[in-house]
Amino acid sequence: MSYFDNAHHFTINKAQFTNNNVATAGMTELYQYVARGASHNTKAQDDAPKCHEDTRTQLLGDILHWIKLPKKETGIMLLHGPAGAGKSCIARSVCQQAATEGLLGASFFFWRSDSDRNKMDKLFTTIAHQLANANNNLRPHILTAIEQNPDIVDKPLEYQFRTLIFQPCLKVTQEELHFTAIVIDGLDECTDQMMQVSILNLLARIVRYEGFPLGFFITCRPELHLQEVFNTKDIVFSTQIISLDGVAGVSQDIRTVLQSGFSRVLNDPRFKMALKSVPRPWPSPQSIETLVDRSSGQFIYAATVLKFISSPDHNPEAQLDIVLGIRNGDRSTSPLADLDRLYYEILSRVKNLITMKQSHMRAKKGDDHACANAIIEAVNYNQHRLLLVVELLLDIPQGEAYLSLNQLHSLIHLNVGSVSFKRKLKIEFYHRSFEDFLNDTKRSRNFYLHKPKIHADIFWACLKFISCTTFETFEQHIGWIYVYFLWARHFGSGLHTGHSVNFEEYDFAMKKLFVELPHSYLHATQIQKVLDTFVLLNEDCHPIAVTRIFKSLANEGLLTEKNFRDAIYFTQHIRVVHNVC
Repeated sequence: MSYFDNAHHFTINKAQFTNNNVATAGMTELYQYVARGASHNTKAQDDAPKCHEDTRTQLLGDILHWIKLPKKETGIMLLHGPAGAGKSCIARSVCQQAATEGLLGASFFFWRSDSDRNKMDKLFTTIAHQLANANNNLRPHILTAIEQNPDIVDKPLEYQFRTLIFQPCLKVTQEELHFTAIVIDGLDECTDQMMQVSILNLLARIVRYEGFPLGFFITCRPELHLQEVFNTKDIVFSTQIISLDGVAGVSQDIRTVLQSGFSRVLNDPRFKMALKSVPRPWPSPQSIETLVDRSSGQFIYAATVLKFISSPDHNPEAQLDIVLGIRNGDRSTSPLADLDRLYYEILSRVKNLITMKQSHMRAKKGDDHACANAIIEAVNYNQHRLLLVVELLLDIPQGEAYLSLNQLHSLIHLNVGSVSFKRKLKIEFYHRSFEDFLNDTKRSRNFYLHKPKIHADIFWACLKFISCTTFETFEQHIGWIYVYFLWARHFGSGLHTGHSVNFEEYDFAMKKLFVELPHSYLHATQIQKVLDTFVLLNEDCHPIAVTRIFKSLANEGLLTEKNFRDAIYFTQHIRVVHNVC
């Protein structure tokens, strides 16, 4: 059957016919390489904070004015500012307003703790997918590019951009395109610094092409490697740079956020009785000014205070007294001093963390390892996000881990689902500044998150688990699955617990592991993972010591002949690299 049976005497101008089956297949193929949660209108961004309607009005107006310009003098507007300054809130508000006016083509929100969104691999495929969905005129050109380049995802990023975005956009007019901008938030959240620089340079070159119709609004921290790029020729000529340090009215905006937040708490039915006799106005103007001053221009301080005070399990008045009672930080040493003190106070007040600190996490020695954040790191490195596995490995009473983490609701977000695997838990930091705090020993002190040490502790917990567990219950079997698949990862990541490697300790561990693991569960892949870790030891690795460990394992029959040959090959490779005779 034809499209126009029995039709005659008509003319079709600028016709464009699409095979829906091919189009659907192309979009389905492209969707496989889309970063979930990257777009501003996804579920992951739905609850994320945006600018209060009465704040950042001048700045947002300037950004929207730039977006609306059909021909921009600079094709990139780059907004940078320190941690907690509100860059992502601004980006979400820009997306929301631009989308409402039909000016937004696509958006991508980087996030360091999300494996889909902390690297560049899916940046341009995600943007291309959004552009194809947003515009019927552009979609056929993007789908044709996919059809002609079936291996596009394996191509360099610049090739992906030119093929999926640049060339299709040149084939439609500005009137057909409608939208004028793409938003990229948190460029510094990408874990590859060289790729951050490469993407900036690529976009700076592209937008200078006269016929390219789209501009890019980008936010990032002013990291040193990015600041160096800001001053290069391509960036200077193609980019309008805005620093949040120089934006006026920040204190007033933070004051507005605090007043609005406290007003919500006062009107919350949950706190009606608790705040019934509190003198009004609450908080007092002096208290508001104290919090504004301590924020030092960081919206994240105000947001964290409001989350802490609105805890459903505590009296808001008492929570505010705690915050106001924190001694001021020394801002001469760090602009984050007051934020650090707030984070430290919140962590210190979690009751069950004391129990966790006293858990016997190191099975070999049974010593008390005071790492309150081990549970957070353990869940983050648990690919299934199973809370029950964390409780099993770290010897934490059932349910206590969740109770402790739930008290950190002002710092972390818990997604708990009831699925066949009990108590599935995903932890997300509300803001990267908290992760930075935990990873800096000077800032977090005894709450410092020393990742190699934690990996080592979890590895020893794995050893204890397989030595003492009978695998009779559902939970024990799930714990065994985790140990089987991930012990080698924790082993490798935990080798560097200091400036030197304790091979005697790991010699003991490997023997114990190989004795305890049933041979049906011990295969070459696991051995390979262990061998790979030694290659990553760089100059700290002493090949002779590594060889001795594997010879010891082989002599006791714990390594097959083939695996032993592989081990010797790897240690010889290390010798060549480090010129060890």
